[in-house]
Amino acid sequence: MVHIFICGEGDFMRNYIITDDVLCFTSNGYGTYVVEKNKDFYLSIDCLKLLKYGCNFYGNSYNIQRQFVIDIFNYYIKTPIIVSSYNMIIFFPTAAPNSKECIWISYNNIDRYVKEKDYTKIFFKGGKVINISTSFSTIDSQITKCIKIEKYLTTKRYANC
Repeated sequence: MVHIFICGEGDFMRNYIITDDVLCFTSNGYGTYVVEKNKDFYLSIDCLKLLKYGCNFYGNSYNIQRQFVIDIFNYYIKTPIIVSSYNMIIFFPTAAPNSKECIWISYNNIDRYVKEKDYTKIFFKGGKVINISTSFSTIDSQITKCIKIEKYLTTKRYANC
């Protein structure tokens, strides 16, 4: 069963954080449609603001996280964002982040992805599936970027032990 909530920037928004339960989110023209492992809902806030709130909650700045990925990996276009390096929460955009077509996908929750005729099918851990019009090669490229980021972060984490 899908639960849909219409939420504003009131108490729920102040208390809402991006966790590893979030599978993806996208703009719906009026705000953001969020898909979690066990529910889907709307927030009356744009995607970038939601992502920035998530970064801030974990003690990061969206701009600093973006610049970090650019500096280390030279990923200037469709830059993946490390929301939390401690929890290894990494999201990647399917298009330019300020585009209404952009879907932010949780790299960590992807089980597999398949090329279909006119779309890409993404299977998430836990069983949810989405079909998106983003090309398979774009998704594959974004996931490859995230794999490299995750490996770098993991290597740095254990190097400091």
